[in-house]
Amino acid sequence: MLAQDVPTEPGEQADAGQSAKQPAPSIPLKLRIPHTAIAPICRGRLLAILDDRGPSGPRPVTAVSGPAGSGKTTLLATWARKLAQRSLAVGEGYRVAWVTLDARDNAPTRLWAAIAEALSLSGIHDTTSTLTSRPPPQDTAGVMNVIDTAGVPVWLFLDETDRLRDKKALCSLETLVRQTPDNLRLVLAARTLPRLHLSRLRLEGRLLEIGMPELAFTRPEAEALFSSHRVRLTPAELDLLMHRTEGWPAGLRLAAMSLGDESTRTAKLAAFPGNDHAVTHYLAEEVLGSHPYRVHQFLRATSICDVISADLATALAGQDNSGEILDRLDRANSLVDRTSRPGGWYRYHPVLRSVLLAELDRLQPFVRRGLHQTAAEWFRDSSQPLTALEHAIAAGHDQLVNELVEAYGLQEILKGHAGVLHRLLSGLPTAMRARPFTVLIAAAAALDVCELPVADDRLSAIDKLGRPLPSGRLRALHSTVKLQRARFDGQVTESPEVLAATAKDRTGDLNLDTLGMINRGIAMLSHGEHAQAEQILQRALELATHGRLEHAVLQSLIQLAAVSGARGDLARMDKQAAHAVEYATARGWARTMDCAAAYTMRGAKAYLQLDSERARQFSALAKQLVPAHTEPPAALATLVLDAVLTLEGTELSTTAAEQVHDRWRCLSSAQIAPQLIAYTAPTMQRIALRAGQQHWATDVMEHVEATLACTAEQALVQAALQAHRAKPGQARRLLVPALIGDAQAVVVTTAIDAWLLEASLLAAADDWHRAHSAMTKALILAVPISALRPFRDGGPPVRDLLVKGAGRFGKLDRFVTTMLAKLPPSSAVPVDQLTNREQELLVELPSLQTAEEIAGALFVSVNTVKSHLRGIYRKLGVNHRRDAVAVARQRGLL
Repeated sequence: MLAQDVPTEPGEQADAGQSAKQPAPSIPLKLRIPHTAIAPICRGRLLAILDDRGPSGPRPVTAVSGPAGSGKTTLLATWARKLAQRSLAVGEGYRVAWVTLDARDNAPTRLWAAIAEALSLSGIHDTTSTLTSRPPPQDTAGVMNVIDTAGVPVWLFLDETDRLRDKKALCSLETLVRQTPDNLRLVLAARTLPRLHLSRLRLEGRLLEIGMPELAFTRPEAEALFSSHRVRLTPAELDLLMHRTEGWPAGLRLAAMSLGDESTRTAKLAAFPGNDHAVTHYLAEEVLGSHPYRVHQFLRATSICDVISADLATALAGQDNSGEILDRLDRANSLVDRTSRPGGWYRYHPVLRSVLLAELDRLQPFVRRGLHQTAAEWFRDSSQPLTALEHAIAAGHDQLVNELVEAYGLQEILKGHAGVLHRLLSGLPTAMRARPFTVLIAAAAALDVCELPVADDRLSAIDKLGRPLPSGRLRALHSTVKLQRARFDGQVTESPEVLAATAKDRTGDLNLDTLGMINRGIAMLSHGEHAQAEQILQRALELATHGRLEHAVLQSLIQLAAVSGARGDLARMDKQAAHAVEYATARGWARTMDCAAAYTMRGAKAYLQLDSERARQFSALAKQLVPAHTEPPAALATLVLDAVLTLEGTELSTTAAEQVHDRWRCLSSAQIAPQLIAYTAPTMQRIALRAGQQHWATDVMEHVEATLACTAEQALVQAALQAHRAKPGQARRLLVPALIGDAQAVVVTTAIDAWLLEASLLAAADDWHRAHSAMTKALILAVPISALRPFRDGGPPVRDLLVKGAGRFGKLDRFVTTMLAKLPPSSAVPVDQLTNREQELLVELPSLQTAEEIAGALFVSVNTVKSHLRGIYRKLGVNHRRDAVAVARQRGLL
């Protein structure tokens, strides 16, 4: 387009020589860039996509397709004007031509004559026709020649290309598509693009495609639309409309027009879009108008389903050509889309489905329940029980609902669909909840999603029956659900015995036996019966794997990891927890509450190994996923890990410590595995003492005395409290049972902590030989599990002992060296700063090299090395090389 051209219409792009006074010729509407009465919403992201170039330059063909009301024409018209304005502004000299095709363009000569006229109006003429007095070209070759010889870039927009049905017209257009001149960018727009064999262009990267996913309004675009109509919606109202319309531009614009009156907005919003007359009329005219009445009947009958297949549609609508109808609707872009689900499934756009359902209720009010029953039976026979249950509930078929719940309810929970089942059963009428099995399944589903009030209500209904449950299967299910509920209160003392007395986990029902074993295994773990817990959970894992009960498999894996942790095999715990997360990730469950315990276990292992960054990552995931109502063991472990990581390296406020302590005291009062108390109690005592709250530390000690009497854990917390009170003698006497084995440690970290406390107390008494011996015993226990954290928690006294003993721990020295690199240096009196050369020499001192060898490595003389050594000794306040290494390590210089 030349600089003097007018940007708004192709017909206004006159040649420079045209007289300004000459009246402009009349331009056919089909050759004008369309205008809209309402200002279009700025869609910068789509314009950026249209302007974007491919890896090898501009893509010659752009195809924009979408259903009626998706904003295709408005978008391209905006882009065409932008191109014209840009050409005028910067003088790029390209041309923009527009043709809106209609049915008459199915004649090839008329099609190419219209395109040639559009090009002429944009300022591109056939120079040869003037010389030979020939008429403008009316075929593909002639138009392509005009474009090719134009000497400027050309944008040719062909809107409504789906109007072309004639094979000759399509064949000639395909020639232009596949052999586009180098200076042409062809833009095709249609509800459904004609079959132009675009696959080769797509493969070669020469095709830009924009469909409904891109055309749909984003939330900011929807906000701008409503703002332009002066409609102010709350975020929740906008969310509702975005959900119901899926960003369909016409739907949102119709909503904006309908909701302008604030006094009726609530009612209209509730009725939108199904009972909105504007939406109904628009769909009838623009989407469904071209389809015969029998297709309308088909759509209404099948609209009761979220997704539809040909077989299901035939069962509902009774039309044998259902597959053909669905395929035709999809190809016509009539708000019906083929899904990625195998087997030829389709879905209706929510707006279309809502309108169809409203029509069904209005025109055939007594048909809908029968259709739902048909769908329920079809989905049941197709092994899709949850969808069958949803339709059975909608049909109000009590017997079918209860049959489905009894046959498939427990299986669906164990497969990981408890959330869906809970949603369906929560809305059941009272009459449908009459059967005990249905009530108990509803309680189990509620517990699986941690909806305790709902579960309690269902269990209460069973208790109110006033009579024994009639079958052993029912009694086993009742006991299992009660046991599962008891886990949330931490009161699992009696339930395992009740479960064993009723069914003994051998009902013959794989689903019920699996659920019973998982709950019984967890109960055994909380009692500290590790062998039994592992045996039961391993059997549950085998049953779940055999039955393809994936959620039960995940639960078994996580609980087996917990058993390993309780036994002190932290390496195995971490490996099993990682496997559980990997299993969950493969099924899309990595961000579900089931994985919170696995992340906590992995975080605890990383924390023990001083990998704080990794521990924080796992802790953050666990904290994010753990529900508000969860079992005390999971809540306690997550709380303590988060607390120690949050408080690490920060000033500990009394308020923060009090909150952590109160929460720990509340959770630890429940029935929790002794191992978890043993892991967390010393940590909570350290937090209390660090906060200067000895009475909280005393609370921890008293709780340990009540739950872990006569254990090394009891001896440790008692001794730690006395050591804090500056009573080393009494502290050492209290430690003796833990050190000599009279009091067994529940977890291995307790024994490490006990020996470290003993070593610190001996060092304070200047008993260095025995202190070194105690430190060695702590190291022997720590090496197998790479437990670095206890040595860090021991503070400067422990680090000083490690530094003093470095080189005298034998095979443990490598572990000590690794540990010292991660332990913070002891605070000390500042020393004169070492020079760069002294620092280089200091690094060499721990080696066995002589002064001569070090001099050779540093390319300096022996005298220089000796001179630097004297400077190092003076600044560190030592007289010997070994002492220099010890002090340097103590102060973090090595």
